[in-house]
Formats: sequence, structure tokens, C-alpha cells
Amino acid sequence: LLALLSPAPSGGFSTCRSLDLEAARRKRIEAVRGQILSKLRLAEPPEDAPQARGALPDDVRALYNSTRELLRQRAQQRPPEDPHDYYAKELLHFPTETP
Repeated sequence: LLALLSPAPSGGFSTCRSLDLEAARRKRIEAVRGQILSKLRLAEPPEDAPQARGALPDDVRALYNSTRELLRQRAQQRPPEDPHDYYAKELLHFPTETP
């Protein structure tokens, strides 16, 4: 109807911009990255370690494995927990003041 009444095209009336979701996503990622860096009190992200991500030094791997084995042995030596120990027990009251 508007196109018929006015000689000018009606497409110029819209002031809304199209939403670029990818740009909004990138801005959000940068905002979160900035928040993390500020919490860590860093001006920029640290450089990657020179080692490959999956490679661990042998002494660190040995320490991890020995700790894991020790925890497994302790769990086997521990007696099984009695489910009744979890619930309420008898409460003993010892008055410390004389009446």
C-alpha cells in the first residue's frame, strides 16, 4: 500500500540492522577471555608450554601412578562401611556444671 501512495521506495523506512550472530559470538568469547585474564591478574594469555600437551615428564608420571596405586591399596584395606553408621546414634550428655 505504501509503495502505491509514495513515489519513493518504502525500503528506506527500516532503521533495524541485521544481527550478525557470528560477530556477537566472537565479542562474547573475547569478553569472557578478558574476564578470565583479569581474575588471573594477567595482561595477556601465557605462552604455550614448549612440551607437547599430552607428554608428561617420567618423574611426574611415576609419582601419579604410585599415588594412584597407594590409594587403591588403602581402599582395599579399609573395611566396608556399615550403612547404619551413617544414621543417628545415641547421644550421651555429660553435664559439666554442678546444679
